[in-house]
Amino acid sequence: MKLKWLLVLLLSLHPLCALAAAKNAVIVSPPVSVQGTTVASNQRVAGAAVDQQILSDLKAIATSVEAIKSKPPDYVPAYLAVVGALIGALTGGFVTWRTQSRALRSQSEQAQRSADHARELAEARAKLEIGNNFVQWRLKQLSELYGPLHALLRQSIALYRLMNEVLVGAAPDRFRLRQGVPTDDFDGKVFEIALKDGEWEPFRTVLHLSSVYGLEYGIEDYFDELVAIGGRIVEVIEGKAGLAREDQDLMPVFGRYLAHYRVLKQLLAHAQPRKDGDDRNRASTSAMSVERAAVFPKEIQGLVDDGYKKLVEELNAWRAKAGYE
Repeated sequence: MKLKWLLVLLLSLHPLCALAAAKNAVIVSPPVSVQGTTVASNQRVAGAAVDQQILSDLKAIATSVEAIKSKPPDYVPAYLAVVGALIGALTGGFVTWRTQSRALRSQSEQAQRSADHARELAEARAKLEIGNNFVQWRLKQLSELYGPLHALLRQSIALYRLMNEVLVGAAPDRFRLRQGVPTDDFDGKVFEIALKDGEWEPFRTVLHLSSVYGLEYGIEDYFDELVAIGGRIVEVIEGKAGLAREDQDLMPVFGRYLAHYRVLKQLLAHAQPRKDGDDRNRASTSAMSVERAAVFPKEIQGLVDDGYKKLVEELNAWRAKAGYE
């Protein structure tokens, strides 16, 4: 706006300066006579004309000034500048916000991924530790309880069956080994003894020991070894019974076996010859009363075999899963 006013002022002053210079030139010039008429007269006429021209120009300038004053100011450029600056600021702010938002979101996602990864590692480590503890526990059960009992019971049963065959060979009219059902014994056979009335019943060591021990059947060493193996079984049960599998109810069976062994050991001690030569073994044996509840608990063999088999299967499955095979 100031520039426009300056231009108008310069344009208006330009003709005034020219006219003033012309007027001064006319007035200053010395009078000259031309054909009887003086130049002074002509100068007065010219000065009047110049005055008229100046007045006319001043009126024109005044009219232009009034026109300029009456014209409303043009705020469009200012508006455009403000709007442009505002749009630029908003655009810059939006771009900055967008960039920061993406950076924050990226950082948050990275932090979340890191947290998820750390949690997965922790879970995997916990599972590995649990798995290792589980495997160590299963190995302990197998190596300290089920493995030894499995081997000792099989040894005891195999020795017991050999003793049965010796008795059948020595007195087939009193002893027999017949085929039974699969649940009768570990091999489905039943060892029986003939009673005085001719009836046959299953032979039970604690009930019929006095009918075979020390009667020249040649089975005394078998019985002595069976009791020795029983003593080793008792040591395992008494020291490692807490390792029994949680899905088996072995404790009552262990208790019955311990009671059976104590009775068998006492019976054998009474049946063995005295070191001083006093042979009173049969009288001592008959003097000890034994109930049928003291017989060998056959179910212990099945429970131990089942637990042993499950432990081996679980450990083999773990080895395969861990990539050891």
